[in-house]
Amino acid sequence: MTVDSAPTQSEEILFRKKLKKLSVYKGRGTEMITVYIPNGTDRSSVMNQLTEEISQSSNIKSPSTRKNVQGALRKIINFLKQINFKISEHGLVVFSGNISETEGRTDIRLFTIKPIKDLKVKLYWCDSQFHLDPLRDMVKPSSIYGLVTIDKNESTIARLVGKRYEIIGHFTSGYSGKMRAGGQCLSPDTLVMKENGEIFSIKESHNPLMVVSENFNIEKTEKTPVIAKWENTKELFKINTAYPKIEIKSSKDHLFFVRTENGIEEKPLERIKTSDYLLMPEKINLEITEEQKIKFKPKIKQDWNMKKITIPKKFDEQLARIFGYYLGGGNHEIDRMTFSEERQEVAEFYRKLIETSLKIEAKIKFRKEKGYYQTMVGSRIFAQFFRENFTAKNKTLEEKIPKIVLRSPDKIVASFIAGFFDAEGYVSSSRVAFGINNKQLSKEIQFVLLRLGIISSLLEYDNEKNPYSDKPGYTLEINDIESLKKFKEFSNFASMEKQQKLDKLISKRGNRNKVRQIAVNGKEVAQILRNSGVTTTQFMCPDFFVNKKQLSKEVFKKNILNKIKNPDLKKRLELFYNSNLLAVKIASIQSIGHGETVDMETKSHNFIANGLIVHNSAQRFERLREEAEQQFYKRVSEKVNNAFLPVEENIKGMIIGGPGMTKQFFLNEEYMDHRLKAKIVGTIDTGYTDESGIRELVQKSDELLKDTDLMKEKNIMSKFLQELAKGGLAAYGEKEVMKALEIGQVDKVIVSEAIEWTVFKIKNLNTEEIETIVDKENKFTSNAYKGNTPIEILEEIDYLDFMFEKTQETGATVEIVSTDTPEGEQFYKGFGGIGAFLRYKL
Repeated sequence: MTVDSAPTQSEEILFRKKLKKLSVYKGRGTEMITVYIPNGTDRSSVMNQLTEEISQSSNIKSPSTRKNVQGALRKIINFLKQINFKISEHGLVVFSGNISETEGRTDIRLFTIKPIKDLKVKLYWCDSQFHLDPLRDMVKPSSIYGLVTIDKNESTIARLVGKRYEIIGHFTSGYSGKMRAGGQCLSPDTLVMKENGEIFSIKESHNPLMVVSENFNIEKTEKTPVIAKWENTKELFKINTAYPKIEIKSSKDHLFFVRTENGIEEKPLERIKTSDYLLMPEKINLEITEEQKIKFKPKIKQDWNMKKITIPKKFDEQLARIFGYYLGGGNHEIDRMTFSEERQEVAEFYRKLIETSLKIEAKIKFRKEKGYYQTMVGSRIFAQFFRENFTAKNKTLEEKIPKIVLRSPDKIVASFIAGFFDAEGYVSSSRVAFGINNKQLSKEIQFVLLRLGIISSLLEYDNEKNPYSDKPGYTLEINDIESLKKFKEFSNFASMEKQQKLDKLISKRGNRNKVRQIAVNGKEVAQILRNSGVTTTQFMCPDFFVNKKQLSKEVFKKNILNKIKNPDLKKRLELFYNSNLLAVKIASIQSIGHGETVDMETKSHNFIANGLIVHNSAQRFERLREEAEQQFYKRVSEKVNNAFLPVEENIKGMIIGGPGMTKQFFLNEEYMDHRLKAKIVGTIDTGYTDESGIRELVQKSDELLKDTDLMKEKNIMSKFLQELAKGGLAAYGEKEVMKALEIGQVDKVIVSEAIEWTVFKIKNLNTEEIETIVDKENKFTSNAYKGNTPIEILEEIDYLDFMFEKTQETGATVEIVSTDTPEGEQFYKGFGGIGAFLRYKL
């Protein structure tokens, strides 16, 4: 590099790398010394100043700081003497200081940098860090390309400086960018209920299909047809509600009904926060009145030895309770059924129920060694009947509620629930609950309980204390007074002990709870009262009237409704109390990564998913999205203007990328500054608009960027790989390249900037010999040299700098390549990051 020549890209890369490394070092006081020496500086003036600084440093109060400053100064003086004050053509900057990160330990190092442009300032600086600003000014970019990728969902802004791009910002619009419906999605395992009561995963949905939705006009659930279904892959978020505890997983753009101060609004998930209120139905109403016909034909090879059994023609309450009891605690074999039970009275209850319902003998045996009663029914036909309705191979983890149960009227469903709770349920001082390892079954029961108006919470817990299972456990609990009363009415226990516990729990449970929260917001109620000439102070609910607290329906009735004397006002407020909508507070929202998603469009634009009411209207979503798109284009343009207008004179070109016509729609808007628009050199189709989209944009812009250092690097690496492939004038590997350098065979050395080796120039204090050591693992210390031979570290330089010095001896050049291109990354990982073009072959 001559005095008048500009630095090469490789020299700039090495220079930046050195500055980055030096910027990390921090002193514990003002003990980091920097000396700037321009070319032509008088030697004596520099040496005299350094000597004077040693004298002045004796006034430093801190002994450790004084010692470190004097040590650093002496190291600089010795170094300048060693090089005989030979300063490079652009000058020299010397740094020295204690870089030890351990308090009380000293590790004084010396570093040097040869400026890539003429050094204009002579400077001595002692501070808590090295002074680098004049050097940083030498590498401020003079040529920049602005890069923008955009679609209707997200945008990324970057700048290309030299060989690498730098991300300036990434932004999202808040709405789906896909030009079709179905962008707002749910997890495939989301449960939906058919109009006939069956529960299925949304991934199993299809058209035609009738599902349960909420009619907001009459505030009751009703059936609605599925119009369409979509599948996608998106980032999913898990939403957990607080009271009751319900889980649902959706994409950020899925619309939910949210109770706000303005009433019920439709919002995408990304505009919803914890403490917001979603909506759920208090009860799911299905118009199922007829008992299901049993279509069962036993497989009988020889009927002479078959026990007689009467399978009912219709699925009734008695059989439903036996089904529930079996699902909770029964097993079947080829020719018999067994039910395990701790309580004798419950075993007797089901023995009689089986004999009455199926006209077959059931026997009870007490298993003393295991401490429970076993009810046994010896019948192959009975076993076949259950096997036909319970089909899972692993009953404990995979079994579901049989379809014949779900298709039945509510009273039969309630009987099934009673049987299951007889087997698995318990009553504590605060709740009725059961605990199992089957998440699917737990979610189905939580969903089906809504048909009875019973609201429950589902909790997941770590099952590590269970020696028989490493699967998580799930507890379903019922704890609000209204749900407990309904459970007693529809699905009470067979056990007298559990019945008494339930009665005691109900008697002690008050009306104040957080489960059945009234959907209307308090401010709206307060306004209605004031408009009717009623003051709110008499109701003793100040937090409710300013939306700081929500009320349960029963507290609303007791504290407000029962105190209203005006019949017309009371009738109006009763509409809120009788509403089928409940407000459900969000406890948490967390990302769970990308995964498969499914969504469906219904005629009523909503359906009930996992017990929550979710919105699904493509038309409404499209209108909201169009409005958001315009705002998003404006916001991105402002970001582009702010990023590039301050350096507009250095912008060589702007390149805009994105899928389809989106980028053109963006450019058609008059939001981007005309000075930047005038510098657009091309638009490129890209499949992505995040950082990978920027990478794709750069890779597809070869022609637009042909004069940039990035394309020059790609061409160099392409040539190198071609030479290797044909066994031409190329070599790789440190030993091979160093050997070729020694004999003058190398024309150009190629080194990856990812190499982090350090080269030490040391002096053996026993022999006075100078030696060079390449430290590839950054483990070298003065104590690790040849059996603790005493040495002095004269200089520590980066391996790239070392290669520059080596090539100058033979007139070769150095090309530093980045890992920002696929070729550069392949060179580092596949060839060790060191290669060379040769002048001739041996």
